[in-house]
Amino acid sequence: MRGDGHVTKLSRDDDNNETFRASTLSLGALGVVVSVTLQCERAFSLQQLTYTATLDHVRMLYLGSL
Repeated sequence: MRGDGHVTKLSRDDDNNETFRASTLSLGALGVVVSVTLQCERAFSLQQLTYTATLDHVRMLYLGSL
């Protein structure tokens, strides 16, 4: 809801979803959220692999030899 009381419906599925994307981190600049509908996903497992690498090593892995 904007400061003037106007209610705007935003969706990421709209053809022009620029305002929706901006609203995800607007911190109130675009108005106040009065209702939210969430689309839930089934639970799934994730695995994380963490390691330390030099910038040259990362470049070689993702860009090939330069």
